[in-house]
Amino acid sequence: MMRYRLKNQIKYMIKMIKRTTDYEICTKVETIPGWLHTVTARRTIDILAWQGDVGIEGNLMEIGVYCGRYFSILLDSAQARGNTVLGVDTFQFAPVERVAEEMRKALGEDAASSYELWQGDSSRISAGEILARIGRPRFISIDGAHDFASVYHDMQLAETVLSADGIIAADDFLNPLTLGVNQAINQFLYTPRVVVPVAYIANKLFLAHRSRADEYRRAIEEMIMKADDPESVNFREQIKHGRHHIEQFFCGHAVLIS
Repeated sequence: MMRYRLKNQIKYMIKMIKRTTDYEICTKVETIPGWLHTVTARRTIDILAWQGDVGIEGNLMEIGVYCGRYFSILLDSAQARGNTVLGVDTFQFAPVERVAEEMRKALGEDAASSYELWQGDSSRISAGEILARIGRPRFISIDGAHDFASVYHDMQLAETVLSADGIIAADDFLNPLTLGVNQAINQFLYTPRVVVPVAYIANKLFLAHRSRADEYRRAIEEMIMKADDPESVNFREQIKHGRHHIEQFFCGHAVLIS
């Protein structure tokens, strides 16, 4: 009887954890204007939680905020761990006040104390300015201008300031409507880099610092294997037919595909 009750309690806890994650995505992400696959939001939440589990410290950063859809996920992690998220954007499509309001509605009145917004072109911001303000970020999202020159610059900037324990999420890679992004990332990775690709998850390429790339890749695979979203179910089905169905080599590095 005790074993039966314990088993049911564990099932209930797992179910509630899943509900909490789904609730967070629906209320904190999907209500904010922008473009983001639900599975990518879920894996990002998983990655940020994993960083906390293994003791990876640091602030966070996003280039290209728009209304803050992806930014809110980073902010949620920052709030929980007493960090700061730096958002860099021209804010020509959504003013700073709009972003602030979206963050307040999604994450509460205290959200403003955990982020800072810099208005301007990322090409005019130096690595030194970023390091002086937030140190070396543990997570950087790149989703600014999508032309070749801008993306290449943002990738270089992110690599320069990223923590040795950190990870980068580059948006719109392999999107046929953003060929400049594809060209920039391919050229960026053409020569040996401090960061290397580890996973491609629904429109975002994740690149980890070389020193922890294998660890991130293993952790992300474990996240996918444990998840119950349709993409993860398909991942588990495909792996039965060989790893080449869920992992490809890109610029000399194994990259998970989900």
